Amino acid sequence: MNKTDWNAVRVQFPVCSRITYLNSAGGAPMCAEASKEGKKYFDEMLLHGDACWDEWLARTDEVRHKLAAYIGASPEEVAFMPNTSMAMGIIAQLLNNSGGLLTMEDEFPSSTVPWIQLGYQVSFVLPEQGEYPVRNIKNALRPEHKILVISYVQYKTGYRQKLREIGKFCRSNNLLLVVNATQGMGVFPLDVSANEIDFLVFSGLKWACAGYGAAGLYISRRHLTALKMPIAGWRSVMSPENMNNKRFVVKTEASVLEAGSPSFPAVFALGGALDLFNRIGPVNCTNRVLYLSRYLEDQLRTNGFPVMYSFEEGNRSGIIMLRTDNAKEIVVELARKNIMVSARGEGLRISVNIFNNESDVSTLLKNLLALKSLF
Repeated sequence: MNKTDWNAVRVQFPVCSRITYLNSAGGAPMCAEASKEGKKYFDEMLLHGDACWDEWLARTDEVRHKLAAYIGASPEEVAFMPNTSMAMGIIAQLLNNSGGLLTMEDEFPSSTVPWIQLGYQVSFVLPEQGEYPVRNIKNALRPEHKILVISYVQYKTGYRQKLREIGKFCRSNNLLLVVNATQGMGVFPLDVSANEIDFLVFSGLKWACAGYGAAGLYISRRHLTALKMPIAGWRSVMSPENMNNKRFVVKTEASVLEAGSPSFPAVFALGGALDLFNRIGPVNCTNRVLYLSRYLEDQLRTNGFPVMYSFEEGNRSGIIMLRTDNAKEIVVELARKNIMVSARGEGLRISVNIFNNESDVSTLLKNLLALKSLF
C-alpha cells in the first residue's frame, strides 16, 4: 500500500462496525489476517489431527523470520512467549541477580514484579511532567545499578521513549537495556540493533493486534552464549527428534526458552498481523497513529477537556489522557454507547490505532460533551 487506503485497513477490523474502539492500550481487537491464520490451525487440527506437525513447525519458523525482520534482529535472537510477564521473568532469571535495577516510577507491573519477586534491588526514576528524559535517568543512576528496564511507551501517560538515545546512554554507562515494547510494538518503529537493546519483550494483544497468547522475546546474540538459559525442554536441543535423555546439545538460540511445543495458533496470529503491518508499511502505521493522536488532542482541547500531557512529536504515542476523578463512571457510561476507553492512572485513557478515523473521534467527543460535568 503505497498510498494507504485507511478505509480498507478499517475493514480488517470488523469490530469497527459495532464499536467505537479507542482502547488499544488496554487490548486491541484482532485484525482479520491474524484471526484467519489462527483459525487455519484450528481447522487443520480438527480435520487432520497432528498430521500437519511438520508444516506447523515450518510456519512457526516463517513467523520467527518475519518478527526478527520487523524489529531488526536475527531469527536466532527471537523466541515466542505466552505473555510479557513470562518473558520478563525469564530475563530476570537469566541475569541471575547480577546487579541493581533502575526503572521508571509508573512502569506497568509486568516490567517490575518479576525482578522484585527474585530479590533484585529495584530503584525508581521519578517522571518530569509525565516524561522521562535521559537527564532524570542519569540523576537517579547509582554505581550498584547494572540494568535499566524501561517501557517503549508508558501505559499511564503515553510517553514514548527515544530508544536510540536510551541505548547510547546505557552503553556509555555499562547498563544492560531491557525494553518492554508492548505499548508500541506494531505501530511504532523498533530496531533492536540500532538502538543497542540487550533484551526486548512485547505482547501481541495491544498495538500488534494479534490477540492474547502471542508475545515475543528478543535476546541479543552477545548474551546467547555468555549466559546460561534458566529453562529448557525437549525442543531446546539441536536434534529434538532423537529424544535422547543422555546425549544432547542445547541450542544457542533464544528459542531454547520455548522449551516445548509452540502455541501454534497464537504464533500464526502474530504472523498474520505482521503481514498486515508490512503491507501497509511501518512508517505509514506510525504516521497514521500520530496524525490521529494529534487530531484527537486538538479536538479535546478545543472543547475544553483537561488533557493531561502533550509530548513533542518524537515522544508522542497513540495514548491521550484526560484528567478526571470519575474515570470509571465515564468508562461505564461510554460503554453503554458502544464506545471503548479505559480508566488508568489519574484519569481517562483514550488510545487511537491504525483502524480508527476522524468519525471515531467525533463520536467520542459528542458523548464526552454529554458527560462534561464529570470532568
